[in-house]
Amino acid sequence: MRFVIDPKIFEQNHDLKVGAVIIKGMNNMKRVSFVESLLRGIIAQRRKEFVNKNVFEDKMVAPWCHAYGKFGVNPKKNSPSIAALLGRIKSGKDLPHINLLVDLYNYFSLKYLLPIGGEDMDWLCGDLKLIFTKGGEPFRQIGEIEVERAKEGEAAYLDDGGITCRYWNYRECERTKFTMKTVNAVLLIEDLSKMHMDEFGRILKDIENAVTKYIGGQVETHILNEEHAELDLGIQGRKNADDSKVPQQEIAYYMEQKKKQPQVEKVEEHPKEASEESVKKAVNESVKAPVEEPSKAAETRLVKKKPRISSACLVTSDAKSFKSKIQTLVGKSVKKTFPGMEVPFIKIENPEDIKHGDYSVNIAMQIVKEIHLPPTEIAKKIVENLPKNTFTEKVEIAGPGFINFFISRKSLDAEVKKILKEGEEYGSSKTGKGKTIVLDYSSPNIAKPLGVHHLLSTIIGQSLYNIFKKIGFNCVSVNHIGDWGTQFGKLISAYKKWGNKEVVEKNPIDELLKLYVKFHDEAGKDPSLEDEARVEFKKFEEGDEENHKLWEWFVAESMKEINKTYDLLGGIHFDYVHGESFYEDKIGPVLEEGKEKGVFEIGEEGAFVIKFEDPNIPTVPVQKKDGTTLYITRDFATFKYRMERWNPAKILYVVDVSQKMHFIQLFEGVRRMGWEADRGEHVWFGRMSMKDGKMSTRTGNVILLNEVISEAFNRARRVIEEKTPDLKDKERVAGAVGIGAVKYNILCQNRTTDIVFDWDKMLSLEGNSAPYLQYSYARAKSILRKAEGGGEAGAGGGAGESTGKDSGANTSESQKNTLFIEPLKDSENAAEKIDSLIRFFPRFGEQITASASSFQPNILANYLYELAQKFNSFYNGVPVLRAGSEKVREERLRVVRAFAQILKNGLALLGVAVSEEM
Repeated sequence: MRFVIDPKIFEQNHDLKVGAVIIKGMNNMKRVSFVESLLRGIIAQRRKEFVNKNVFEDKMVAPWCHAYGKFGVNPKKNSPSIAALLGRIKSGKDLPHINLLVDLYNYFSLKYLLPIGGEDMDWLCGDLKLIFTKGGEPFRQIGEIEVERAKEGEAAYLDDGGITCRYWNYRECERTKFTMKTVNAVLLIEDLSKMHMDEFGRILKDIENAVTKYIGGQVETHILNEEHAELDLGIQGRKNADDSKVPQQEIAYYMEQKKKQPQVEKVEEHPKEASEESVKKAVNESVKAPVEEPSKAAETRLVKKKPRISSACLVTSDAKSFKSKIQTLVGKSVKKTFPGMEVPFIKIENPEDIKHGDYSVNIAMQIVKEIHLPPTEIAKKIVENLPKNTFTEKVEIAGPGFINFFISRKSLDAEVKKILKEGEEYGSSKTGKGKTIVLDYSSPNIAKPLGVHHLLSTIIGQSLYNIFKKIGFNCVSVNHIGDWGTQFGKLISAYKKWGNKEVVEKNPIDELLKLYVKFHDEAGKDPSLEDEARVEFKKFEEGDEENHKLWEWFVAESMKEINKTYDLLGGIHFDYVHGESFYEDKIGPVLEEGKEKGVFEIGEEGAFVIKFEDPNIPTVPVQKKDGTTLYITRDFATFKYRMERWNPAKILYVVDVSQKMHFIQLFEGVRRMGWEADRGEHVWFGRMSMKDGKMSTRTGNVILLNEVISEAFNRARRVIEEKTPDLKDKERVAGAVGIGAVKYNILCQNRTTDIVFDWDKMLSLEGNSAPYLQYSYARAKSILRKAEGGGEAGAGGGAGESTGKDSGANTSESQKNTLFIEPLKDSENAAEKIDSLIRFFPRFGEQITASASSFQPNILANYLYELAQKFNSFYNGVPVLRAGSEKVREERLRVVRAFAQILKNGLALLGVAVSEEM
């Protein structure tokens, strides 16, 4: 028996991770008082925490509300399990003891604020799946004999017998619930936050240890995500099950139990059908409903805490995009249809299949609670009142109330003309006009070579710089060089003890690294060396001439090597290189201000520290007892300088996940200083590793970035020799392909995941890789070259002679005699392939904006990959140079030119170069 998650679930919920804790041979019969004490303790803690807090606004709960809205379920009526659990304890109710396993998972659910449930595996029938329902699947929830039927498009767990958990994690079914007789179980721990995979793994380990200790059995844990969406549960399960049929003896039992309980009238949320009169009545009543005023206490809280400047507020849609135009149309209609109602943010999505439109709006599900009508009725009303426009050709209502918009062919033709006219400027917008963003990335340490661990910050940071600049922001890139701190005391001490000037001058970086590593090796044997290093650094800070000259030399030699590496990477740009030393004269005033405001307090032995109210944030020192400063002290000065110098809307720190706590401490300290901490944003990313494990400068086991660049070039060169030995300018192409592969391998993945360096995958001409995209561009340019030279190359690429049916014979009246489709002998599905490609063009600018708003270049990268896939389908199936008529040939060449331009523009934002030939 397997557990499988449908890829479509991940397509709509990219941050989803599901932990599976498989337990075999457990003993769930006993009660453990210590577990019940743990549960009571966490209940009391969370009750106190949420007494004046909106459960649905919690950062761990909000993503689930958003996910429920996507498949048309109101989360405040049918709450995600974690929201329901918090709501229950907030209201003062306790959780009754059901059985040991339930007590444990309730404890961990409250501890980590994650939905946790699971299935009795012996009662499962066939594979367990997390999918979107087709509609009609049976569901019988715990304690009920009534059988419900799912609507189309719900997210649910199910097996061959029916739905085991409805609305993702809203209600468990009767059949697979945990009981005291449960022997084999799977716990399912779900996360939609941006939690790092390592942290999620630690949570699963915590659960595994507790289950092993208190319940026993064989326990194993697994994590399922977009790349690993299937798991063998190792249990046979039942051969037959049908939740749509309830045995008579069970019905009799439940009826008897119901007699003993007070009856609660069940009210249906929406009538199945609504007359025109009932619709009007409900609309009128909904807009007359009084708006609840916030309490005085709530007002006070709002005044004290300024709203966070989120990326969504920072980046707005381009008003000229189709997406923005549709938002405007729908917004106007909602205002007209339901006057007096506040229009929420209108979510726009792109259906997977173009048969369902170019854009889809779920506004009907968003406002169903306020309007009290079935979503389909709301959608009909909105469509009836849509203002007239010239860019859509059709609007349809689908499913439980989705409104699907189809862009007109005339508008698509105009978009192609726009692409060709604007060229490299296509995709630009002015949404960021008047706003400044400071981006802090790369930030290597002086006297140490750039390692592959610097690659992520450099590549992600530069890409974000390019993306924000493309949409009109004033971007300021800063390389915050690590040229200060106690490590220089160590290096100075090491050089004085073991350094040789002549040896160092021949190969400065390598020799300085050897000295640094040697110091740590020796300090492990003789801890007094650490004290010597602190003395050397203090002398340096106080202006010792010898130490200062050594430091200047270290910096100069290091920057020469670092800049050479940036040049090899290509496209790396910094507006300013400000080392930590740049802020040394700015630290004094910051220390004084912090002390005056009581933010920096006297700690142990006269050191100054910041203490935090939150017990989860450790106290951090800002000035040692000997008067020397620390990294975080310089970060305070850096933040203040940047705010005063550029007044940015955001300061983005592109730094890896290991520095999460550092930035929590920094931003909380900045907030207490009164410096608008909300303008700071830690854009964190996972770690990169080779297959043999982690990398560390201190142990000397550092993988040098120059070595990676050299290896990328050599491997690309070998591929070129194998595939196209007659290619001109092989060296340049090898550089573009090799470096492009390294960059794209980083940027095509969600930055919050860990990346394993896989050369074969990176340099593959198939799949989501830079060479695949670069080759697609070269294919397009090949067609265009042959067209300009009058060559006969068969089709756009592999389609051969035109032998298919008349592509225009079955087209609709609106499609006849328009661009891109012409009644002629053509490949059978040419019209469909062309349509699929050109309808994807307008999304380019929208994906740039989406990448900026979430600080995730992978959104743009994955768009480019899908675009290339559509082009290659077009290339292999649609004649271009032998299209059949000169007019159609020209129009299809325009499609090829437009595709090539978009791909080139998009890859440029990712820092990936293209080649005319490959």
